[in-house]
Amino acid sequence: MGRDLTRRDFLRLSGTAAGITALAACAPGAPGDGTGVAQAEQAVIRYAGLEGMGATVERFILPWLEEVGYGWERGSFGQQELTDKIMQSVATDTYLADVFQFPSNARSDVINAGALYPIPDFVLDAIDFDDVLPSIVGTLSWGGQVYALPYDGDIHYSSFRKDLFADSAIAADFEAQTGYQLDPESGAKTWDEWRAIAEHFTGWDWNGNGEEDDYGIATMNKRGDTLWWGFHSRATAYAKHPDDPSYFIDIDTGEARVNNPGFVRALTEWVEENQNWSPPGGTGYTYGDSLNAMNGGRVVQTYNWDAVTTAAAGEFSVIQGKQGYNHLPGSYEVYNHKEGGWESFEEPSAAPFLAFGGWVIAVSALTDDSVIEQVWNMAIELTKPESGIWFVTNLTGCSPYRFSQLEAVDEFANGPLQLGEEVAVDYLNAAKATLDHPNAVTDQAFGGWVQYRDALELGVSKAMANEIDPQGAMDEVAAAFDEISDRMGGKERQAELYRLTLGL
Repeated sequence: MGRDLTRRDFLRLSGTAAGITALAACAPGAPGDGTGVAQAEQAVIRYAGLEGMGATVERFILPWLEEVGYGWERGSFGQQELTDKIMQSVATDTYLADVFQFPSNARSDVINAGALYPIPDFVLDAIDFDDVLPSIVGTLSWGGQVYALPYDGDIHYSSFRKDLFADSAIAADFEAQTGYQLDPESGAKTWDEWRAIAEHFTGWDWNGNGEEDDYGIATMNKRGDTLWWGFHSRATAYAKHPDDPSYFIDIDTGEARVNNPGFVRALTEWVEENQNWSPPGGTGYTYGDSLNAMNGGRVVQTYNWDAVTTAAAGEFSVIQGKQGYNHLPGSYEVYNHKEGGWESFEEPSAAPFLAFGGWVIAVSALTDDSVIEQVWNMAIELTKPESGIWFVTNLTGCSPYRFSQLEAVDEFANGPLQLGEEVAVDYLNAAKATLDHPNAVTDQAFGGWVQYRDALELGVSKAMANEIDPQGAMDEVAAAFDEISDRMGGKERQAELYRLTLGL
């Protein structure tokens, strides 16, 4: 069934020899001929993953591999490099690895190309698939069939300095100047509050280091890094109406929606915020830059994925135990695309962004029959509940994705992360509020998502650099979206795929 790939070819495809591990030359107890050479050939499993996460997977799985006697080789990639490698292998029907991580955004392209083995029922039973949250199941499935296994539940959280918001003197001054009340339990409830906080906390020494190098926000907005997710998390509350499932494109016509007033307002405000209330260079921050600014005590609020685990890492963070969590802020006004105007709400309308949706574990359809049994065994070991709780409660970058994990307060509070009960409860409640939210926005996963990503990042980055106004930027993005949809089989076909990603 599969195509053979030499070790040299695997190393060449991965672009690096770093992180490649080969285990013992033969399985324990394998019969020999008296010379110490095994007669049975060892099964070698090849894995392709992110540099950091892949190394963590390797560290976790190696003891088990040694115990059962399987060989192991790992290809190590950067984030966008891995996505590009996977898409290249799919486009050319070329073997990449037996098991690989891939971003759930790419599931339409990868699954529809026939690149994956469907997950057998015995595997789903072995990992207690019923325990996986419905919003995560959607990132693993296509047309009712499961094609990938859960490993990570990526969503964007709002994170903020709970200790500062609870300071009575700071809170009184903030209310006197802005009319808003700082809430240490929820943070900013709306983007208007977020902006007021960002402005108020910029330019004075709230971190007590004797310098006025303190700022209100840090967000991920660098093209070619994580701008796609940074921008959409800022836009959903304005552009995703609770009575309309469409967001990126219209689910009926396939026409792009990204230049409507909701998106334009979000971009206009985002540019202003990052130019005025973020640290120097903040208009080009990577995801890592925004995390470092928050964990280093330079900004009071951000939104990102790995908000809790890095904040708990002593060598990287000065805000251990000081950070609060919530779903993303909402808005009292939401653009109603169907009606063609803004609609007001009595309570803030939130639309948490299920940003990225998580890295998933998949088995290549080109895996050779001679190792498929061992591959399934490894996949079970990596994604069963006991393994899953280890990954989300250690410094791995993985976020909760199971019902049982969202109830595991003690493991988060007193396990390796040592969050303490208050932080653990805040974090898990924020995850529940996001993953279970009725107006949560599923990330783009219909065909050609990388092309849409690149088009949006180009337009938004031009607005951030003042090369074009926000309306002009989003008009360019919308035109590019429509062109991509036409190339990908037509707008109606893309609308059909969009409905599938939404389970409609």
